[in-house]
Amino acid sequence: MTTNDAVTPAVTSAPTPPATPAASPGLTPARRRLGSRTAALDAGGDRTLTRLAAARVLVVGAGGLGAPVMSYLAGSGIARLTIVDPDTVDPSNLARQTLFTTADVGRPKAQVAAEHARAVDPEADVVALVGRFAPQLVVDHDVVVDAADSVVVTRAVSDACAAAGVPFVWGTVLGYDGQVSVFDDAGVLTGAPIDFHDLHPEVHPDEGSCAIDGVLPALCGAVGSVMAAQVTAIVAGLGDPLVGRVLTVDARRWRWTESPVRRGPDSHRPDAPAAEPDRIAPAALAARLADPADDVVVVDVRTPEERAEGAIAGAVTPDELATDAHDRDTPVVVVCARGPRAVAWASTADRPAVVLDGGMQAWLREGRPVV
Repeated sequence: MTTNDAVTPAVTSAPTPPATPAASPGLTPARRRLGSRTAALDAGGDRTLTRLAAARVLVVGAGGLGAPVMSYLAGSGIARLTIVDPDTVDPSNLARQTLFTTADVGRPKAQVAAEHARAVDPEADVVALVGRFAPQLVVDHDVVVDAADSVVVTRAVSDACAAAGVPFVWGTVLGYDGQVSVFDDAGVLTGAPIDFHDLHPEVHPDEGSCAIDGVLPALCGAVGSVMAAQVTAIVAGLGDPLVGRVLTVDARRWRWTESPVRRGPDSHRPDAPAAEPDRIAPAALAARLADPADDVVVVDVRTPEERAEGAIAGAVTPDELATDAHDRDTPVVVVCARGPRAVAWASTADRPAVVLDGGMQAWLREGRPVV
């Protein structure tokens, strides 16, 4: 992966929101022109554009789902659009993440997405946060869009939104399958509280990824477009939000089905968000690996194809760890491409484990050796 030295490198620590968000410009003449086709709808008009011009939306993830979400929200005349993502653009992203070009490879996705949004609507207050989602980011937003496509992130978003009384739009894609729904634990939209724990009451880690299972590129656009439409439904009343309903698409046959979601027992809702595994910075891991007295083991949970492109010297696979004669108390550092798969593996490991912060992307950005 190439990098751009003129751009601030991506970081994976939790970003801090701006202390004083810019004031909304309101419904200006430029905003009227931008939203003219929306205003022409039978449920449109100035009232709809005014609501959009006051809305504050947080988008978590600027990848396959976040790209179409950002594209449509950028043209919606929204007051403040905040995008948070820890990743940089990779050539493998370009087929489905339509905000990016080859010129963006190595740049932080959040920054590129924000530049696109500002180019569409210069009056919007667009904030790019390069880092992982943190619960405090929900504050001062009217809607959250969970486009990270990770169960680990979604549970964190769900708990943060429930605590803040903010609805959130959720979507996921993998292979030929996609889903979209809206969760509203406070019941502010329909009076019927529903959250992600009602759909998935049991805690399961991410069981697949686009890198392993593939994804139909156009499916990302289809699901992401529906997610963007849910935002305008929530903040401007353009249609009914999918609260208490999950929309599922089978892209092999392009069949859309709808299923109900009902409130589950409170026991499925944690009193506090589950703690993620601790993380270790690349420099700290390099120092430990160079220490002959440190018996730390690196576990690489990437695919064989990913490992063939370069791996940390001495790293083992999960299968190799299970067959090696390592004591259960041996320190373990889990590595994947950028972090989510490592977090999922470490969260369910039968031994203490920490995660390489930023994954192999961070390791390579710092010029660390691979074999």
